[in-house]
Amino acid sequence: MKIIKGCQQIILCITVMLYGVSVSAESINVGVQAPRSAVKALAKWGELGKYLQTELGMDVKIVPLNPAVTVDAVKSGKVDFMLANPVVTLVIKEKNAATPLVTVNKKYGSQFSGVIIAKKGNGIATAVDLKGKKVMTYKKKSAAAYVFQVKHLKDNGVSVEDFGSTKIAKKQDDIVLAVKAGLFDAGFVKSGLLESMAAEGKVSLDDFTIVDNQNDSLSLVHSTALYPEWCFSATTDKGNGMVDKVKAALTKLTAGDAASTKAKIVGFVELEDLTELAGTLKSLKMAPYN
Repeated sequence: MKIIKGCQQIILCITVMLYGVSVSAESINVGVQAPRSAVKALAKWGELGKYLQTELGMDVKIVPLNPAVTVDAVKSGKVDFMLANPVVTLVIKEKNAATPLVTVNKKYGSQFSGVIIAKKGNGIATAVDLKGKKVMTYKKKSAAAYVFQVKHLKDNGVSVEDFGSTKIAKKQDDIVLAVKAGLFDAGFVKSGLLESMAAEGKVSLDDFTIVDNQNDSLSLVHSTALYPEWCFSATTDKGNGMVDKVKAALTKLTAGDAASTKAKIVGFVELEDLTELAGTLKSLKMAPYN
């Protein structure tokens, strides 16, 4: 019996050496919304997965998710944590008992906004000018490329029903390029996207008019009020059992860490208050308050 037990131990050691894994290793899946593409999301957040793997001492898999399936991924238990926009965060909090932990902090802060862009020179400068126009939007679960704009329009006496026509884009990049090409009069995108695409050489900020351009604490071009940035939430029993450890790891992240540099963030901060956003969604009768 001792010989058999000894052989089993030797086989286990050889397995660990050959495959570099431990049979007792735990693992977690971290879902991240991927509005630009799964490839870009992995490139952006992959280092965060490595950072958490080191901090938590377990395998961490980053799972990029099209915004249309983020809620379904939580509902099915596919991911233990979710990094998502604040609208999706409220939906999974109210409907799937998710626990929001922290808010993303970027060089411009822990709040962001929505942008309404128009092709420069087409006469659109304010929300009222959008009546009767062709407008390209993003998915209705998008915080900064749909919800924020719709609330801004409502506050200015305009509805999406006032547009001449609308189309939902598959990617926000497509909205920017379509407006630049004159295929649509205007479009909804998140703050920061124009600057990112300009840095990539795809567009110039001079190609566009920022509808109802705001001048407040956010340095990025934008049209709407400011709302909390993306949130990191626990979404399963396994995730909720690790909230203290995960929150500590995330708030310890510094601007100089590889995970922050790759994701173009400066870290995570205490959860921003989502009350005002909840009020916005209620006023628009949108999920999770519809």
